[in-house]
Amino acid sequence: MANVNDALMRRGKLEGNASTAKRKRTSKSSCDDNVACKKSRSSMSTWLSPAAQSKPTRSTITPEPKAATCVKELMSPSKALPSTQSYIDVGQRSFGKLVTCSKCGLLYTAGEEEDEKEHQKFCKRMKRGVTFSKWKKERVLKTVSDTKARILEIRGEDPSSHVKKLLEIKEVLDDALGFVEEKVFLQRPTFVYIQDRQVVGCINTERISEAFTLDKTASNLVTKDDENSVASEGAVTASIDSRSAVVGICQLWVHPSFRRKNIATRMVDVVREKSIYGMHVAKDQIAFAQPTRNGLQFAQKYMEPAEVLIY
Repeated sequence: MANVNDALMRRGKLEGNASTAKRKRTSKSSCDDNVACKKSRSSMSTWLSPAAQSKPTRSTITPEPKAATCVKELMSPSKALPSTQSYIDVGQRSFGKLVTCSKCGLLYTAGEEEDEKEHQKFCKRMKRGVTFSKWKKERVLKTVSDTKARILEIRGEDPSSHVKKLLEIKEVLDDALGFVEEKVFLQRPTFVYIQDRQVVGCINTERISEAFTLDKTASNLVTKDDENSVASEGAVTASIDSRSAVVGICQLWVHPSFRRKNIATRMVDVVREKSIYGMHVAKDQIAFAQPTRNGLQFAQKYMEPAEVLIY
């Protein structure tokens, strides 16, 4: 009987030890699982953390420096700086001065790119000249037998084909002498010198009532510092005393290739004879509107011994 009891006690003790060992293994396994879960959660938390995200972002994406952005903006065509017209002074005598071309007669600023381009274009156009075919009805005021030239008068109320040609001539006058409004220009009688089917001279006139004598001491146009230069500001100075005058010469132009051939003299003579019906205008009744240096030289020669009148 004792042997049976002893056997049962030993069996129970063994089962108890096995249960304890099993609980320990289960507990250890649970702890291992918990550690693994903690590690997994820790890894997941680290992956989802904003702080963890910012670290690789900073290491992989480098923002552009501010200076580089500024350079890009400056290089952008939409934000390009405005261009500035400039020209180089290499010591040329005429640099920056208003000069008159001896070939085409155009007044321009030497050395300035835009003026130089316009001058070249005008020179080419002047070389071709303004052609002039004979019209069926012309207001011929004078013919020159030795050159077969003729002087015509063209008015703003003439046929449209005549006015069209007159406006073509006006473009030459505007380039050489300065712009005049079309309406004002067409209100004035214009005298045109035609030779070899080409316009070689033109005078535009108007009626006036008074003018002023030239003040030679104050007018820079009288000085001869440069053959092709004009006076400062391109103006002349008049006296304060006015005189009576009848005809004002607004514009006087002769093609450079035909100058010093009495063309200007013939045109002014015709103006004096024909501009006012039934009246021959005396020299001292003619006035010139702010002439250039070349124009003033002609006026002084033509008006001798009378004084030059300007208005």
